[in-house]
Amino acid sequence: MKGQNRGFSLVELIIVIAIMAILVGVMAPQLIKYIEKTNVSADIQLCDSVREAIILAANDPDVITANDLSSQMIQNVYNPDPTGSTKVSRLDHSYGDAWLNCAFSKEVEDNLGFNPFASDSHQYMKSYAARTNGGLMTAVNEDGTDFRIFIQNSDRTAKKNSYQYFDGMEGLADSDVIFAE
Repeated sequence: MKGQNRGFSLVELIIVIAIMAILVGVMAPQLIKYIEKTNVSADIQLCDSVREAIILAANDPDVITANDLSSQMIQNVYNPDPTGSTKVSRLDHSYGDAWLNCAFSKEVEDNLGFNPFASDSHQYMKSYAARTNGGLMTAVNEDGTDFRIFIQNSDRTAKKNSYQYFDGMEGLADSDVIFAE
């Protein structure tokens, strides 16, 4: 009975390891694509959370009556450039300490857990293109009442490309940048 139970031979072990290596080689690209799609979904949710936090802060009575730069920041988001051809405004563009410490900025930060107006806000992005290309959260507006948040230098298709968008809201859905409805 001792002679019959000798275990696996070296050849059998090598064959099993080779089969496992082939399976890993076939599955790894699919897994990487799946992970990037998950990261893109996380960035879409991030854009939606930022948009909701801005709406909540802009409607807060304490923010509206604050005697600081809050009203100007709200104006920058809701109506970025009323005279220009583009209706986009970078959220982290040239905001100094006075801007970052105003009631509006602080309220958005309290709602989100981080300040999207700070220059390091791209660290909260998960997708490859947004992380590696310093994705910028941007507000786009057409009519002064509604706005969308999108990430410059991002890729909604999860192919790790980097796209930019500078037009109005109507073309945003056809673009490849990450945005929230």
